[in-house]
Amino acid sequence: MRKNPKNQLLAVIVFSAFIVSFSTHIYSKEHADTIFINGQIETLNNTQSHANAVAIKNEKFIAVGSNQNIKGYIGSSTKVIDLNQQFVVPGLIDGHTHPMETIWMKEDWVDARYPDTPSVKQALQNLAERIKVTPRDQWVYVACVSASENKFVEKRVPTKSELDLIAPNNPVVVANGTHMAIANSVALQKLGATKGVTKLPHGGGVLLDKDGIPTGVITDGQGDIPAAPKPAEIARYYSTEIAKLWNQSGFTSVLAITPAGALPVLQSVSKSVTKPNIRYSVSVWAEPNGQGLPVNFSSLEMPKEANAAYYRFFGVKAWVDGENDCRTGFMYEPYVGNLDTDPPGNKGTLVTTQSNANGFTKLANQNQKIAMLHCSGDAATDIGLNAYQHVINSSHSTTIKRIEHFGMFQLSDEQLHRAKKMKKDGLHISVQPIWLLELVNADYENMGVKRTETGFKFRSMIKAGLEPAAGTDMTGIYLGNIDPFKAMYASVTRQSDKGIFEPQEAISVRDALRMWTIWPAKAVGEEKVKGSIEVGKYADMTVLSKNIFQIPKESLKDVRVDKTIVGGRIVYERQ
Repeated sequence: MRKNPKNQLLAVIVFSAFIVSFSTHIYSKEHADTIFINGQIETLNNTQSHANAVAIKNEKFIAVGSNQNIKGYIGSSTKVIDLNQQFVVPGLIDGHTHPMETIWMKEDWVDARYPDTPSVKQALQNLAERIKVTPRDQWVYVACVSASENKFVEKRVPTKSELDLIAPNNPVVVANGTHMAIANSVALQKLGATKGVTKLPHGGGVLLDKDGIPTGVITDGQGDIPAAPKPAEIARYYSTEIAKLWNQSGFTSVLAITPAGALPVLQSVSKSVTKPNIRYSVSVWAEPNGQGLPVNFSSLEMPKEANAAYYRFFGVKAWVDGENDCRTGFMYEPYVGNLDTDPPGNKGTLVTTQSNANGFTKLANQNQKIAMLHCSGDAATDIGLNAYQHVINSSHSTTIKRIEHFGMFQLSDEQLHRAKKMKKDGLHISVQPIWLLELVNADYENMGVKRTETGFKFRSMIKAGLEPAAGTDMTGIYLGNIDPFKAMYASVTRQSDKGIFEPQEAISVRDALRMWTIWPAKAVGEEKVKGSIEVGKYADMTVLSKNIFQIPKESLKDVRVDKTIVGGRIVYERQ
């Protein structure tokens, strides 16, 4: 049979095109700035879960795959780093934290943290030592861990009269966690907390005795107590110190909850420190009750000179209530027993009313920013869910809506069901799994068995599709909370400070890892650039001392970070 010349010509053209295409694929790989080879890489990318090597250019992954494939990206100036079979995960993300306050408390506050300070007596001695070297009238702040009234041997916190005796000439504030403080008489006078005053100008609550005299207890006084470092110190924290502390624990990004008063300093830093060693996703608060924010959020944005890969303003925060660990979480039923520090009614503290929560959420949505509502008690959680349902029903809501500390202390089946239904409308949740190791015993004492056993239901949350984003909630109160692997250990084993707690709520190691990577990325709308190792995302990785999928789950608490990598740069290496 005679061959058709036209068909022969077409075949030649097609074959030639294939050769050109194949040659281009083989020989035109772009050269990487850096490659990492010989690793055991868990990508958390569903289409390619494991790899041995990655290629990075302009701080993003350009290839993920085998050693042989990635070596094709080596050019004359490519830096090649051998991982020596170390285990690698996506860069860890702290999904809820207060980094500025953490460094300040760590460096400057009087340390009265349990267990190193086991008693009120020791806490007062620590304060007395500081007063000896402190000028008259200078404010002094003391850090006690949450639920110190449960942990100190005296089963209480320091009193106003005890503080007055030690510091008659200095305003002193003792923080029992971050949602309750004890102030001495000098501090109360400076705050305007005089006879009959129950509310401070920016939302703080004042407890009174039977004669209307302040007892010294201040609830949620974050906006009223003048506790802030100097601008030069804030600039140092954001420039270097925050990254140093968080990088050591494998974090490449933090959701930095930032006071409005400190924001201008961060904005200034962002113009001069264009590539810090950690990425800042910034949420701003003005007053605990959500008031004080501008109608237009343009002034809260990062400046145009800022590197958007490292600095992003994404949302605003308000507190609906306090926290159950200091008995200020807003609940439907009273706390067990009565303490001198309990707010009136013994059901906790309502910081933001339903009306104000609705308005706060509406304002965030109008500005196309994420609303973050802190909700600890069961009554507060309903206020948060109601506020988000209100904005969904009354407007075209396209923004993410977050409940912070969702279900940590209490969670009803109805609330879980409501949250599941609202997921499609942008609801995300933040959780703090390390609290299992610190606050379960206090929960039993404060709330009783029935209510306590509804907390920390991580497996139920995940089963409902809520993708809980884990955060350290670091404030400087519990310095050990920076360790995400102790938190993973608690999530997987259900170990608590009261023994094994509700073991049916244990989760898998893989889900525990997702809680610190892809889920917090989703909870701030950054899943396209963070949270997994795949082409096009920021080249952020955490190199671990052990393969967390191959060790006994009880050993998770012993995992250490060997390297932290941000944008392909090794920003921390364990010595």
